[in-house]
Amino acid sequence: MLGVLNLHKPCGPTSRDCVAQIENCTFPFKIGHAGTLDPMASGILLLLMGPAVRLMDDFHLLDKEYLATFELGVTSPSADTETNVQFVENAPQIQSDEFCKASEAFVGTISQTPPVFSAVRIGGRRAHNLARSGKRIEMPSRKVEVSSIEVLSFDFPHVSLRVVCGTGTYIRSIGRDIARSLGSDAVMTSLIRTRIGPFRLKDAMDLDSLTSRESIQSAIRPAQQGLCFLPQVSLDNELLERFRFGQHIELESGMHSELVPHRRFVATDSTGKFHGIIEFDYANDVWKAEKYLMQPSYLQQLQVSG
Repeated sequence: MLGVLNLHKPCGPTSRDCVAQIENCTFPFKIGHAGTLDPMASGILLLLMGPAVRLMDDFHLLDKEYLATFELGVTSPSADTETNVQFVENAPQIQSDEFCKASEAFVGTISQTPPVFSAVRIGGRRAHNLARSGKRIEMPSRKVEVSSIEVLSFDFPHVSLRVVCGTGTYIRSIGRDIARSLGSDAVMTSLIRTRIGPFRLKDAMDLDSLTSRESIQSAIRPAQQGLCFLPQVSLDNELLERFRFGQHIELESGMHSELVPHRRFVATDSTGKFHGIIEFDYANDVWKAEKYLMQPSYLQQLQVSG
């Protein structure tokens, strides 16, 4: 139970609901999800299984692709249809060419303010919980990376976008902010996450098909598939033992020049099996164990002894 589960989350349940359904079949193994989807959204939800939860920070570095639809000339506190939608008084009838032109300003490193109804923590509490309790909230802006925005269709007041972005980006805010830059507002009416890094929606497993431990286990993909941005280094059995116990590792000196300027590496054995992540300490000329992921055989032994 070590790896990544590419799950197709349906509209309706929360991301946590999906995790709980899988956990019912895989207890006591831990499960974490890499990137929340709102209940109204569907698409890829990556579940990190067992020891792979330790790779959460690395999976958050993967870029994401979304298909989103918006209605222009309306507004809501959540910037989607989860809260009351109202017409914007005297909103202009935006033209396709001016919307496309305005969207260009939202590509690159941009400052974005998340919606009040979001999972952002304010003073240790979720913003959406504070908003529902009636408290007035000032949402802090933050820097996010947007690689591309493509207008797929435009039939006022409806517009469809394909957005490729980095972690922490709110697609609701993108459509809303483009419309606001044109003197109007917008509400997101649907959202599908079609890709996270190398994981694509066409390969995702339906939640309804994962009803047993066996079906889940057969759907798990190797964890290193999500670490494609890291170079790979192979360790022999002796070095793997040192890695397992967190000891410093010495590789052949000739390998150093080949691997420069990278710092972090996927560590595999001679068969290509993933064991974790190591990093090279250039200051001291040694390799350090960063994350060793316990293999299933060890987990099985622990489970039997428990």
